Amino acid sequence: MCHFIIPIFVPHMGCPHRCIFCNQRRIAGVSGSLVTQDSLEDTVKLYLRTKPKKEGMKTQIAFYGGSFTGMDLNVQESLLCSAYSFIKDGKVDSIRVSTRPDCIDPDIVSFLKAYKVGTIELGVQSMVDRVLMQSNRGHTSYDTLKAVKTISRNELELGLQIMPGLPGDTPELILHTVDRVIEMKPDFVRIYPTMVIKDTPLEELYLKGSFEPMTLDEAIDICKEALLRFKNADIPIVRVGLQPTPELEREGTIIAGPSHPSFRQLVESAIFFEMAKRLIEKCTTLDKKPTFSVNPKEYSYFCGQKNKNIAKLKERYKLKEINVMPEMGVKKGALGLLTGTSMSCIDSKELL
Repeated sequence: MCHFIIPIFVPHMGCPHRCIFCNQRRIAGVSGSLVTQDSLEDTVKLYLRTKPKKEGMKTQIAFYGGSFTGMDLNVQESLLCSAYSFIKDGKVDSIRVSTRPDCIDPDIVSFLKAYKVGTIELGVQSMVDRVLMQSNRGHTSYDTLKAVKTISRNELELGLQIMPGLPGDTPELILHTVDRVIEMKPDFVRIYPTMVIKDTPLEELYLKGSFEPMTLDEAIDICKEALLRFKNADIPIVRVGLQPTPELEREGTIIAGPSHPSFRQLVESAIFFEMAKRLIEKCTTLDKKPTFSVNPKEYSYFCGQKNKNIAKLKERYKLKEINVMPEMGVKKGALGLLTGTSMSCIDSKELL
């Protein structure tokens, strides 16, 4: 389902714990007074004026940044009432909230459903209790399992967010989290590699030398494996890497970590590079000017940023030239190689 999202940020509101990685005001790029009924209504009206006219597109008001269901009940009700008024007027279709696993139970979900909340996103971060404890999350993996079961029983759309590279994490534990998330069958996932943000406890650990974040290459490698597993399970990945904001891009906000404005493209390009390698190495009569075919929407993924994939393939296999043909007939996540009159294909699922 294609959604037109109207974001409402409630940074830190409702959060009972200060996670060591979190500075939501800097991450979300918001400052000043907290959201009110009036500011919510002004934001929604502003976004509605910019909504594209696209058939089948649903409009959703989304509360991001804090733990919505951990807020005072009167505050929740006030914000939900304002959002719900747009649903009653036929201008908005549903509401989305982000929250913590330990702030979900059957009564809370029933309350949310009464206001047409259709999507709940949970900040899972990890399914390893030791990692959760070191990050001061204040909940366990069992809390996540309980919350997911409650949301699924109520037939609400479920999104799960994970954060690879937290203190105590390893590649093996990160993939354990990915596999556990897949078992919970969410409707979509988000992957946020851990960054060291200014004015967080994690910054203090980093400056003391007690925490070392993943390098960009390490984050690309582990997120590539995560993407392949989620894609193989037919679970959409709606975001990989933090959403760039003016605050995040301001010098000194991100202290360390695998930061890149086009992080997802780097990960997807790494997948296509691996597929191209497999095709070339299986080819018995490789043309020095091979032609690859790719879905038009993934053309840039195959080429890589600044055509880096093309350059690396040419150097690695001593190729004179590489032709890339965007073809609608190639399904997303697949790649074809034409050498002479012979065509071979590979699907990203074959990389697992």
